[in-house]
Amino acid sequence: MTGSASLVTVLVVPLAGAVAALLAGQRGAAAASLLTSALGVAAAFALAAEVMTGGMQHVAVGGWAVPLGIELRADGLAAAMLLITAVIGAVISVFAWRYFGAAGHHDLNALTTGPPGPAGEVAPPAPASTQWLFWPVWLLAWGALNALYLSGDLFNIYVTLELLGLAAVALVALAGAGAAAAALRYLLFALLGSMLYILGVELLYAAHQTMDLLQLRQSLQPGLSVWLAAALMTAGLLVKTAIFPLHFWLPPAHGSAPAPVSAALSALVVKAGFYLLARLWLDLFGPLPGAGVVPALLGALGALAVLWGGLQALRQARLKAMIAYSTVAQLGYLMIALPLAVAGGSAGGAMHAAVLLAASHAAAKASMFMCAGSLLAAYGHDRIDAMAGFGSRLPITATAFALAALSLVGLPPTGGFVGKFALVEAAVRAGAWWAVAVVLAGSLLSAAFLFHALSRAFADAPADKASAEVPAAPQLAALALALVAVALVAAGEPLRRLLAVGALP
Repeated sequence: MTGSASLVTVLVVPLAGAVAALLAGQRGAAAASLLTSALGVAAAFALAAEVMTGGMQHVAVGGWAVPLGIELRADGLAAAMLLITAVIGAVISVFAWRYFGAAGHHDLNALTTGPPGPAGEVAPPAPASTQWLFWPVWLLAWGALNALYLSGDLFNIYVTLELLGLAAVALVALAGAGAAAAALRYLLFALLGSMLYILGVELLYAAHQTMDLLQLRQSLQPGLSVWLAAALMTAGLLVKTAIFPLHFWLPPAHGSAPAPVSAALSALVVKAGFYLLARLWLDLFGPLPGAGVVPALLGALGALAVLWGGLQALRQARLKAMIAYSTVAQLGYLMIALPLAVAGGSAGGAMHAAVLLAASHAAAKASMFMCAGSLLAAYGHDRIDAMAGFGSRLPITATAFALAALSLVGLPPTGGFVGKFALVEAAVRAGAWWAVAVVLAGSLLSAAFLFHALSRAFADAPADKASAEVPAAPQLAALALALVAVALVAAGEPLRRLLAVGALP
């Protein structure tokens, strides 16, 4: 390869770590993965610094330039998504190390791996002899995400989507037989999304004889095949991103998975679809006449997702199900940003708001799923109304949950507040008052279901109700991510400068 060394490192580190974790086996997989996570964070920050100071970074794979070869590219948007993945992924790795009972520590997984049944009780966990497989599969998913963000052509994006989908399904299946139905449903919809996407790629290639994004943008001409390709690719990505009304696979998958897996899926994996939709409609198809219609439709679906996801979260009696439906709602905000970004440009306020919301949501939602794992370990179930007094029993977890809830609702001083403020500001500039109303309504719904769950922390616990001991380390990991969601309040200006580095003219 030729080009940026940091770009190559970002791509190679998690994939090499996945191989190392697999070869290390049950005894050494966790240690190899934790080392890989630390290296991955360092590489992502190094690449972001290169992008911010030197502009877009690129690598010609094998030394062959486009169109004969494949080029990997990192602009500001890709660098921002890589940073989000690295920071959140590293903390998830630390949480998973204690969650799965590595190095002989208390095994939380004995209580929390299986999905809760109708009454909220926990199903039998997966065999301990297979739990170590989380590490190579998780690092494979991390590597697939990094490769997706760096891919400069549509076919490589398809390959990384397939790797990511298969790794995510395997992670859900770690919960054992109880999660088999959710994992199978996830697999079927992942394959459906990939099939629609690759059909669109084939149509574009047949018409233009290239799949490189830069070359396609320069030669793309409106026509039936192009619009059909755009429709197929968009539909496939909507399935993979779980945007309303194609969201029904997400709550069972996220709710049935082990806590570290739920955190990774909700915080990171579903963001890949949003990233690609932004690439397609702000970069590739953006110059086509009438191309603003599709982002407007995506914004309408996003508005419905915010309202529907919030209402469904409000109806849930189980904590993990509530958090999963909250993800459906939070993804809607990202879709609302797309039509606003079409008017203001991909480096404008709307995309700045979307990426900041994606980062704060990733940190807060991962923290919440970690809190849910600790509460499951303590109570043996995740029924919200039966967790009275968890604030005094698990004060670190209660603090983390409260901080994450503040960010998701959008209250100051948190990254969620800055992101929602920027989104509302972009909507006002564009005259999209409907978006302002949806953001406000979604925030009220979020406050209703999140503060209802948080209120159980301050309720009087039954005197005869005992809870299991939960180690401090996984609770501290949840608190660390909640603090990241708060600290993102200061990330606005650096992120704006990073996003100003665009890959396409």
